[in-house]
Amino acid sequence: MDATDLCYLSAVEQKALLDRSEVSVVELVDAQIDRIEKHNPHLNAFVTPRYEEARKDAAAADAARANGTARGVLHGLTVGVKDCFATKGLRTTFATKAFENHVPDYDHLVVQREKAQGAIILGKLNTPEYTMASNLCDNPVFGKTRSPYGRDRAPGASSGGSAAALAAGLCSLADGSDIGGSVRNPAAWNNIVGHRPTSWMIPDVPNPLMWHNMNTAGPMARTVADAALFLSALAGPDPRCPVVVSAPFAPGLPDLSIDMKGLRIGWACDHGSLAIEPDVASNFEAQKAVFEDLGAIVEVCNIDLGDIGGAYSTLAYQRVSREVEPAVGRGLDAGLEAQYHATRASTGADLMDAETRRHRLWNDVALAFANHDVLVWPDDPCDPFAYNDEETSQALDWTLLLVSPMLGLPTTTLPCGFSISGSPRGLQVLGRPGMDLLTLQVSHAYEQATQFGQKRPDLD
Repeated sequence: MDATDLCYLSAVEQKALLDRSEVSVVELVDAQIDRIEKHNPHLNAFVTPRYEEARKDAAAADAARANGTARGVLHGLTVGVKDCFATKGLRTTFATKAFENHVPDYDHLVVQREKAQGAIILGKLNTPEYTMASNLCDNPVFGKTRSPYGRDRAPGASSGGSAAALAAGLCSLADGSDIGGSVRNPAAWNNIVGHRPTSWMIPDVPNPLMWHNMNTAGPMARTVADAALFLSALAGPDPRCPVVVSAPFAPGLPDLSIDMKGLRIGWACDHGSLAIEPDVASNFEAQKAVFEDLGAIVEVCNIDLGDIGGAYSTLAYQRVSREVEPAVGRGLDAGLEAQYHATRASTGADLMDAETRRHRLWNDVALAFANHDVLVWPDDPCDPFAYNDEETSQALDWTLLLVSPMLGLPTTTLPCGFSISGSPRGLQVLGRPGMDLLTLQVSHAYEQATQFGQKRPDLD
């Protein structure tokens, strides 16, 4: 098999080849490392490599499979780790100068579970400083990441390195984190799949604000099936997390087949008030026919989202400010430092107002789910901007992405077409808390009907 084709196979397909001994883990890892060395200088997705160690791990994985001791649903697959997740013995900078040379002596729970399920870590992936400083996937330690779908375009944030690496075929899977859209925005802009799970389904351990439920790790992949397989490896309770949310299915690939006949979809583009670029809106509205052809009942379901941004910021920055605290006064991004001090000055009335708005939003969404099985919205209001266009990036309206973290909703983002210039677009499927399997099943049905994710970027 051609090395490029091997690298672009889905993780599920790669795993099948490994299990049948048609490809060795060493061959897969070598092909991906060669591809990283060829394309990463232009993309800047991988920022801290782990190539020689990965090759040793690959040889050990082949030996384990040969002697019958292979373990874990990810055995022999490679993972790129976002540089916000601590990796024992491997530099973790959080993309900030204050931790530029930091080497942790522990793994984040996400990394622990990846390793426990047999994955091979290829290296660390780029992200903005503390994941929140820039919508350009830029930071003072490693600089900017560019999109495989156009080196002049930004890959989205904050898991832009993860999305770019997957879109370029540099790894089998990549993890991301999402406190306001950071798994889903890059997935949409790189023609891949990102799943934000129900809050606490993947425990955030360690966590400086353990009861704060808005930030979560999430699987990123080239297909819905890959994302489901990856989620099965990451999900489930941990004794260090005070909130228990069960895994949505057993480890391994779940049954993603679903009869869409009669499934009720709440459909909304701009919710009556959001500024969606006309061509983005037109592309999204055209997807309604796909769901209807699958047998779903699609009905307009607008929810007032016009004023949730302020409440989101008040709530989200409780966590972000605690996270950045060790870097305050040590060269931290000026915007993050200002936000840290503003959050410290927040009053009880500020928090009460934000929680009141969140409660009202929950009531509206709960009513929508009383009449619909899932909600389907555009992912983003616009197409990717230039990789160095800071002004436009700061003006990006994240409203459509904020509802899921505010309410803990499982949400799958997947490809839904392209602009005239070839920029990928995505839509998101939102479900009730705990209904991760349903959002993945609906997404899988749409994916199979459209095949948008099969298009590769023009790199080779």
